[in-house]
Amino acid sequence: MKLVLIGFMGSGKTTVGQLLAQKLESEVIDLDVEICQQEEKSINEIFATHGEQYFRQVEHDLLVTNMNKDNVILATGGGTPLREDNARQLMNASVPVILLQASPEVTYQRLKGDSSRPLAKGLNVSELGAIKAKRASKYTACADFEINTDHLSPQEVVTQIEEILANWQVA
Repeated sequence: MKLVLIGFMGSGKTTVGQLLAQKLESEVIDLDVEICQQEEKSINEIFATHGEQYFRQVEHDLLVTNMNKDNVILATGGGTPLREDNARQLMNASVPVILLQASPEVTYQRLKGDSSRPLAKGLNVSELGAIKAKRASKYTACADFEINTDHLSPQEVVTQIEEILANWQVA
C-alpha cells in the first residue's frame, strides 16, 4: 500500500487515484469499482436489490482485503469511513490517509447529472452539504492529511500528494 484516499463523493478520489497510480507506477484500487465487479451489478442495482447495509458489508470486506496490498493506491467510497470498523482500519493504516475535500457547491457541480450515485440522486447543494457536514468528523478522524480540491486541477492535487509522500517517507 502506498496511500489511501478518502472523502465525500465528488471530491476527486477516483480521478486523482488514477493519475497518481500512473505517475507512481502503482496499481489503483477503487473500492466502488471493485464492489461492482465482484457483485456484477452497478451500485444502484446493489442498493435496489440488497440495500445499503449489504453494500457497506461488501465494501468493508474489500477494504480489509485490500489494505495490506503492496504498491497500491486505494480510493475508498464516500461512505467507507462511516463504519466504525472501517474507520479503525483507516486510522491504523501504515500509509498516509489523505482526505480530499470539496465544497458542497463544487460537489454539486461535479455530481450534477450523475445518476450512478444512489445517495446523491435528486439532491440540491444544501442537501449535499448537510450530508457532507454530518460525515465531516468521521472523515477528519481517519485522515493524516487534507487537501481541498475546489480550486485545484487533478494534476495539482497529485503534485500535493507527491509532496506528502516524499515527507512521509522521510518521517
